[in-house]
Amino acid sequence: MVGVMVKKRIFPENNYKAFWFNGKTIRTAIDPKKEITELKYPEFYDIKITGYCEGQCPWCYMSSSANDNHYDNAIEKIKGYFGPMSINERPFQVAIGGGEPTAHPEFIDILETFKNLGIEPNYTTNGMWKGQKILDASKKFCGGVALSCHPHLIPAWSKAANKYLSESIKLNFHIIISGKESIDYFMKVYSEWGEEIDYFVLLPYTPLGRAIKKEINWEYLVKILPVNTQKIAFGAGFYPYLLKKDHNIKVSLYEPETMSKFLDLRDMKLHPSSFNLIQ
Repeated sequence: MVGVMVKKRIFPENNYKAFWFNGKTIRTAIDPKKEITELKYPEFYDIKITGYCEGQCPWCYMSSSANDNHYDNAIEKIKGYFGPMSINERPFQVAIGGGEPTAHPEFIDILETFKNLGIEPNYTTNGMWKGQKILDASKKFCGGVALSCHPHLIPAWSKAANKYLSESIKLNFHIIISGKESIDYFMKVYSEWGEEIDYFVLLPYTPLGRAIKKEINWEYLVKILPVNTQKIAFGAGFYPYLLKKDHNIKVSLYEPETMSKFLDLRDMKLHPSSFNLIQ
């Protein structure tokens, strides 16, 4: 534990106590006989800093495009929102997204701003960024990076993945799950990258924005998952599926909005999740 920064948050009114170190959160109920209730000050925020993206993903639930704008005054908004919070109230970490967050002209300054506030910045990217500056800033300021591993962007995200790994940056893969084809694609990526990636985060296909309606083949996913699911995590949208108990997946279940919230930097409105932003 020498040299490792440990953070803690305690909210007795929510029966909540948590510790954060080395990118991991350990939370516990103060009274184990009672549930942890929804936090007024979440331990984790998703933060949208731009609507701009060149990925052209046909299923983008945010409908992001190259015609969308970056959000102005990002640094001032971040300092104004999180700065007045006490250390106990500030989240352990944030996930910065968009759009494509690395395209934002203030992106590196945004990472540094969060770090200076004692909040660990992470971000999600499609890997289409260029140059060494993004990589250097990620290594200096970030707890980790999530790569959106979309099939039509394999050249971009696989190249970016190798760059992150070469710098020993903690790396997760995000993969959209719907029918059998998407599940087979996930298993192919898992077999090729499983030894090098921290977590494979599975996100259920959501028919919002540009996404048309598709069924999620949960039964096939459960059937084909590796026996050891230690490196596999599930996005909040899979919560209703995990409640079915028709699986052997070991996971701690909380209502998705209990620990986290979504902050839209465009208008500084707080939402239960990014899906609530567009409904």
